[in-house]
Amino acid sequence: MALQLTRLALLAFLVLGASAANAQPQRDHYDRVAPADKQFADVVLDLEQAIGDENFAIVGRNDIGDAVRRRGHADFPDAVIVQFCNLEYARQVIEIDPSYMLYMPCRVVAFEQDGRVHAASLLLPTETERAAFNELATTINAAIRRIVDFAVVPLVPSK
Repeated sequence: MALQLTRLALLAFLVLGASAANAQPQRDHYDRVAPADKQFADVVLDLEQAIGDENFAIVGRNDIGDAVRRRGHADFPDAVIVQFCNLEYARQVIEIDPSYMLYMPCRVVAFEQDGRVHAASLLLPTETERAAFNELATTINAAIRRIVDFAVVPLVPSK
C-alpha cells in the first residue's frame, strides 16, 4: 500500500512538473489611449515613426479594420497590426534559444474602441529560464513602451 502511494505521489509530481515546465511565460499587455482629439491615422503614423526612431524596421502591416469593412461590415472600426523587428535583437534571441523567436517579430496594434483610439502591444516575457533572454526582453519592452507612449501623445498644434 505504501509503495502504491509513493508511486502515485511520484507520478503526480512528474505530471505536474512536466506541465509547469511546458507552460508559456505570461505576457503583459501594454495599452494606452490617445487623447480624444487624436485621430486613428495620426496614431498609426506616430507608431510607425516611433518604430523607426527606436531602430526597428517595419516588416509587416495588416489593416484588419479595412479588410473587414471590404467584406461587408461597413461600420467595423479601424484596427491595424504593425509588425516590426530589429535584426540585432533577433540574432541575439536566436543565439539564446531559437525557440524564443516565437516572440518575434514584435507587434503593436492601433484600434478604435468606444470612440477612442488605443495603441497596444504584448510585451516579451521577462521571467523565463534564460537570464540572457530576460535581460534582452527588458530592453525590448522598454522600447515597445516608448513606441506606444509616443503614439498617444497629444498632437502639437501648428502656429
